[in-house]
Amino acid sequence: MSRSNSDIRVTPSVLDRLIDLDPQESREAPKSRSAGLQDLKASVRRDLEWLLNTRCHLNDDDNQLDEAKRSIAFYGLPDIMGMNAKNNAEQTRLTKSLETAIRIFEPRFMNLKVTMDPVEHADRHLRFRIEANLDIEPTPEPIVFDTMLELGSGEFSMS
Repeated sequence: MSRSNSDIRVTPSVLDRLIDLDPQESREAPKSRSAGLQDLKASVRRDLEWLLNTRCHLNDDDNQLDEAKRSIAFYGLPDIMGMNAKNNAEQTRLTKSLETAIRIFEPRFMNLKVTMDPVEHADRHLRFRIEANLDIEPTPEPIVFDTMLELGSGEFSMS
């Protein structure tokens, strides 16, 4: 007998299972698939913001081993302070850095696509769109994050 999609639960990440948002409650009630999926998307958003707001101060040249580039030592993005937001080469480099970091450190994504919106004339923000499929059973779930980089602070925020 096969189970319907509504019967299949979404298992939270290990980190989310360890975080106790309600310590007074000794047991949590089971969640529906849709509630579990909402929680999963919120935790992916949180993890992605952490990744994009972490700076890696090592260069790709610091280690020639491909395995090292996938290690925690390379977690995050290169420093972006002082970049010229109107320079096409720097825009391309930043977009590629985002996509590379997400591909390496967010294994729950499939079919990742990162695009940058055109830069407004006097805008202090860069806007990106991160599209992917969450790798969950029984079928991948599409997910989209509209992402903004505040150029003054170098901080990313997502919606």
